Amino acid sequence: MRTFIVLLLSCASVLGAEKFIPLKSGETNSVSYGLFCLVSDSAPELPPGANLVLALRNIRIKVIDMDSVTVEDFSLRDAKGQEMKIYLVQPPETMGPEMPTVIPLVVPDAGGAPQPWTLHFKSKPESHNDVDLTITGINLASTKL
Repeated sequence: MRTFIVLLLSCASVLGAEKFIPLKSGETNSVSYGLFCLVSDSAPELPPGANLVLALRNIRIKVIDMDSVTVEDFSLRDAKGQEMKIYLVQPPETMGPEMPTVIPLVVPDAGGAPQPWTLHFKSKPESHNDVDLTITGINLASTKL
């Protein structure tokens, strides 16, 4: 995952005014993960957290089927426990052993939601080798770099 994150962050200079700000990273029994905020100098009207990127890497020896993942598999809650609207830009790809996938997420009401946030992702039970991931303490204060 570290190599993948370094590669992702190194794209910032290629993307010009786009920056990936790391928010959280860690590991579960099935995936390692990195959560990033995409900020843009060319779109200052977008509040921090409006564009999130979740990078996952399969750390199992079996395939993790992501074909059936939809936005219903995600939940995002603000500091008061209120559900926030979230959109899945594109479905993630199935991950073979040691393979990554990137999941772009859009949070339309990011600007007014109290922090820290909690993101939960649980793939459907019918998918093989399911993923259950909760990321707590998401604070966007560092995105104003």
